[in-house]
Amino acid sequence: MKHFRLPLALILTLGAPLAVADETVIDQPMTATTLHFPDRTVSAFYTVEHAHFNVVVAIAAGAPAHEQLIRQTFQLDEGQSYRLSIGGYGSEERATTLRMTRQHDRILANVTTCESKQQMANCI
Repeated sequence: MKHFRLPLALILTLGAPLAVADETVIDQPMTATTLHFPDRTVSAFYTVEHAHFNVVVAIAAGAPAHEQLIRQTFQLDEGQSYRLSIGGYGSEERATTLRMTRQHDRILANVTTCESKQQMANCI
């Protein structure tokens, strides 16, 4: 029985993911890319100015009949990251975090969704 403890512990630990993550590569300037959030539409694009990437993130917010667009703009140089977290309040509110990292001539956009308060540390 003791030989099964470690494999069982690994299965239980790895079998219940802490968060759901999805990574998108954005590698063409001035080309909007849709990022998949569970409850809203988010798009991103960048322009190149000298050595800087000027990034625009557009987030749809509000009820569909009164939806508004929230835009965030920022610069990323090589190796820099940007992080934005949406949600995560209330008793069991889902939270989603967008992390964008400049890696050479592209941006890696990672969307992570946490389904409960216990997972929240993975989404901040």
